[in-house]
Amino acid sequence: MTDQKKAVFFSTDLHDELPRAFEDLRRIHGEIMDMIHVVEEASDISTDAAYKKELRTYADGFLGASDDLEKWMITYEDAVNAQLADNHLVYERDSYQTLNRILQWDKADIRQLARWIRDLKELTAHIGLTMPYLLHVRQIPTEAIPADVATYPVFVMDRQGYCLCGMELEEILYIDEVREKMTEKKLKR
Repeated sequence: MTDQKKAVFFSTDLHDELPRAFEDLRRIHGEIMDMIHVVEEASDISTDAAYKKELRTYADGFLGASDDLEKWMITYEDAVNAQLADNHLVYERDSYQTLNRILQWDKADIRQLARWIRDLKELTAHIGLTMPYLLHVRQIPTEAIPADVATYPVFVMDRQGYCLCGMELEEILYIDEVREKMTEKKLKR
């Protein structure tokens, strides 16, 4: 993948990644606090006054850094969450980047494409658009779809013969399963 293509997808799903980053910071803060307690316990156990003082100095230094981390984490988390809650531009950008992923799909795995389509539907809902407004199904890369199954409807097929079916593009079936369902449908008539 070229550097140019990598850049297009760099911050996709920023609205999902930032809360996870803050969860990681909370976890790191907790781990630092645990280490502080270990150092303090070692200080309490030590009989060497100089060593005890040195351990307490380290614990105090870590505590200061830990407090700063917690303060800035809370400050930024609140600000970011408030901004992301109503940030139309973030959803527009993520919609655009997800749309680019769909249009550049390599036809390898239909499940990946289906996830991207679900993501695009969710993202566009935040900005008051529907997926058909941005993407027509005929724009999605596909392997050649056999004429006998195209009417199921099958809209996209990957290299292994798995198909993305249905008007909502949510059903994934192997090509033989599509044929079986079509046969069952004919028998019911």
